[in-house]
Amino acid sequence: MYLHGSFVNQQGDTIAVHIVTNADRTNSIEVGTDAAGIFFTADPVEIKSEVNDTFDHLLRQSASIRLLSRDFIADFFCASCRDAVVNIYRDGVCLFAGFIEPQTYSQPYNDVYDEVELNCIDALSALQYSKYKNVGSAGVLYKLTKAEAGQRTFYDIVTEILNGITSSIDIVGGRSIRYLYDGSKAVDNKSGNRYTVFKHLAISELLFFGGEEDDVWQQDEVLEEILRYLNLHIVQDGLTFYIFSWESVKDNAAISWRNIVNGQIDITAFKAVAICNDNVADCDTTINVGEVYNQLLLTCKIESVERVIESPLDEDLLTSPFFYWQKYCTEFSADGEGKSAYNAFKAMCHDKPTDYGAGRITDWFIQVMANSAWIFPKNGNTAVDLATLYGTGKNQQTLPNWLGENLGAAILSIGNVEINTAKNDNSPVSKVNMTNYLVVSVNGNDSDKEGEYYPDANDIKPNIPYAVYTGNNAGGNFSPADDKVTNYIVLSGKIVLNPVMKMTDTYRALHTDTDWRIALMIPKWWHETVPSRDNGDGRYYTRKYWKAIEPKDEVTWDASTDYGLVPFTGKGPERYEFKYSAIGDSTDNISKISVLACMLIIGDKCVVESGTQGQTSDFEWKTYKTREQCRDDDEYYQQCFYIGFNPKIGDKLVGTEFDLQNNISYTMGVDTEGTAIPVRKSDKLSGQVKFMVLGPVNTIWGNITRRHPTFFRRTKWSTDSVPLLAHVSNIMVKQFEVKVYSDNGLTNNVKDNDIIYMSDTREEFTNKKDNLEFKINSALTVTECQELGVVSTINISTPINTETKDGVLTIYDYNKGKQAKPEQIYVDSYYTEYHLPRILMEQKLLDRGGIIGLFYHYTHPALNKAFFVQGISRNLIEGRADLKIKEIDE
Repeated sequence: MYLHGSFVNQQGDTIAVHIVTNADRTNSIEVGTDAAGIFFTADPVEIKSEVNDTFDHLLRQSASIRLLSRDFIADFFCASCRDAVVNIYRDGVCLFAGFIEPQTYSQPYNDVYDEVELNCIDALSALQYSKYKNVGSAGVLYKLTKAEAGQRTFYDIVTEILNGITSSIDIVGGRSIRYLYDGSKAVDNKSGNRYTVFKHLAISELLFFGGEEDDVWQQDEVLEEILRYLNLHIVQDGLTFYIFSWESVKDNAAISWRNIVNGQIDITAFKAVAICNDNVADCDTTINVGEVYNQLLLTCKIESVERVIESPLDEDLLTSPFFYWQKYCTEFSADGEGKSAYNAFKAMCHDKPTDYGAGRITDWFIQVMANSAWIFPKNGNTAVDLATLYGTGKNQQTLPNWLGENLGAAILSIGNVEINTAKNDNSPVSKVNMTNYLVVSVNGNDSDKEGEYYPDANDIKPNIPYAVYTGNNAGGNFSPADDKVTNYIVLSGKIVLNPVMKMTDTYRALHTDTDWRIALMIPKWWHETVPSRDNGDGRYYTRKYWKAIEPKDEVTWDASTDYGLVPFTGKGPERYEFKYSAIGDSTDNISKISVLACMLIIGDKCVVESGTQGQTSDFEWKTYKTREQCRDDDEYYQQCFYIGFNPKIGDKLVGTEFDLQNNISYTMGVDTEGTAIPVRKSDKLSGQVKFMVLGPVNTIWGNITRRHPTFFRRTKWSTDSVPLLAHVSNIMVKQFEVKVYSDNGLTNNVKDNDIIYMSDTREEFTNKKDNLEFKINSALTVTECQELGVVSTINISTPINTETKDGVLTIYDYNKGKQAKPEQIYVDSYYTEYHLPRILMEQKLLDRGGIIGLFYHYTHPALNKAFFVQGISRNLIEGRADLKIKEIDE
């Protein structure tokens, strides 16, 4: 419906009203005609300022349209904010553009005509009804939208919000929507940057999305917090939006505006209007003294970043395509090589009881897990995710079986129940304790012969990458704001080279042979033992694999699987004693055994481990090159670093669970353990995070432990060389995390307190204003942290300078002529205004040209003071403007 009509007010101005509902002009109705049955009332249109005080940053307006209607008009009821658009014009100039407020219209039954009042809101008020990025509206899903979040400039955010709400707001047509900025804030005092502050500042959109869908910011909150950070305000005047500081309005000078979209210039000339009998509308003037505060306190709400990546083992992110775990395999073992062990083992393999004291039956349970932030490529093809391919909800054993035969990676939850065949403990097992592992399959063939051992470079390389994490586009800004501060990306967890678990024979061979004899009196598997940690003579050992269509089904023996995935039992062999290590063929001693090659890319940088010690000085951030930009595979894959462990002399490398290498000393000022990668201000590290597990490192063990600079290749071969991977079933990682820490400039006399900026204090009275809050906040130097008594953190609530890539420390205030922190500018501005009494006045003036203006000054001869405008309300039938004005502080 298109409803339109006009009337002439008491000043002779023509007031026109236009309303379009549901973007449909098919039914055109003109107000004031008998055919329409709709007329204006005696007091038809008012526009009201909704400004509370100068602390408001969105200076909202509302309007009331009063009609006499013969019939019920269903189109006036709006389910959504944008269903009905309203324009109000005076002599061809748009005074108000907005919407009928949703879900507020009601119209009682009437005999002839009933007065209908339409409550309308301007575009700035309408923003409260939409979440950022329109999350929750039709077709806009929270998870998908959040996944696409990026580091965006204030300009992109502000114009997207305003363009969205004003896209259909011009009913008459042919008018342009303008966003005019007064240039009062800039990143510096360079003249070319004065009007581009919105394009020079960027922030992570993750700040606006919160932790879950209910936490997503409304659009008005996003716009308000951006403007609050810059101490700016926005007001809508018809189809023009003005962005300004109160200091510009208070100044006795013209305001030079720039359209932030196209750069066009607009000038508002300075004008001071004296309130007198010639321009007042009546004598109803109200004078008050505004609120006075002796101190202002501004609290910064920090949204800090702790994790660099979402761990593949994060319980909050893990799901399973299978509704429960299922029994995957059973280990049968009998320690010793004599007759008792042999007979006990035989009984186990034929499902017969035994009371042998050194026997053990262990059931292993597996649940396949998935993490939406990670993919596990099949044979290096990132388009095929193993967890998706085999996570069908049926035949859960398929993926671990595949890993037992192929190179790849997956997330598995693994647990076990152990039964001692001595039967000296009959207490029931009440719970299977499951542990989440990142499993990287290796499937070594236990051969040391050159040309025969598996896997080698030709096996590892085609399967790169084994796991891929692609972080949110927003990423983060990980470089500190100060050269005196060093941040550290710290990797922690536990890792094990799970040994090849030789068996006496396959379960199928042992089970199907009921006699266990080669000839009449010769036992078939006599003395066919494998290494045992508990018995020097070894043990008889095998594994039986199970299958089930669904986890709830009773498992049955999977006779087709002899060699599936091998869990880390902690009972298998421990092999290859550590002496010392080297890279390539150098003789530099290092303490790190590299296990997994990884690539960490943040923005346009990647970390490269180029040293030989595995220490913090060995890591360097370099510009990342794609494969196409590199001369060969070696150059590309050497853009990596290594996850490994730090063995002591005498430790066994294979079969022992280690913590990830710790290179953090007490002198670094970081209270954690793990592999620390330093990040300095000069690294300018910000942007999207991508993490890849490229694959297992082809380490060679001998008198020393060596690795090639290209992880999948091996070093020169010698007669005593042992390829470690050939003796590894798989690599298992648990409790893996990648977090970021700060050394706080090596100061420890600060605490994790709130950041609070305080103004000066007047002691004559007490009236603090302490409910001020910044949700967007500046970076802090180490000196500022000490002054404020807070720790240095990495925050998504801190904007970055798009040119320098640094966190924003200060901005330039053209009104004050100084470079300072936005928080300090804000506190100083309001303390100046509110620490002394200021007169507030409400004055009704004739709404005629040259008298009323948003940025005019007004003087009162009796008070001898100048005032600036906080808000203007209008009664359009009387041609009257009701001004709310405040004394200008000197």
